[in-house]
Amino acid sequence: MINGNYFLINVTLLTIGTVIIRGCFIALSAKVKISGQIKELFTYIPAAIFPALIIPTTFFHQGTVEWLQGKERFVILIACSLVCYFIRSTLFVITLGLILLYLVRVI
Repeated sequence: MINGNYFLINVTLLTIGTVIIRGCFIALSAKVKISGQIKELFTYIPAAIFPALIIPTTFFHQGTVEWLQGKERFVILIACSLVCYFIRSTLFVITLGLILLYLVRVI
């Protein structure tokens, strides 16, 4: 099991590093000629960063629900991801995730 402080420090440092790297490209874009296709490619970077931060956080969390072997947050993340693919409503999926987490802990 990963120590919680060690994990949070690594996630924080990776987040800061990502922001710095992204900021360098934004700062240099005024001085360096970057094609429209490359600029469009950079718009997808934040969408790729969030799963890299969220999935390990939910997977390594040690929960209390025995019948899911302590992985209730990860199971709910996968369920909400599938629902989000079809519904495409952020507010609905967040609400669904909170309700499912509450129900799984109560049951």
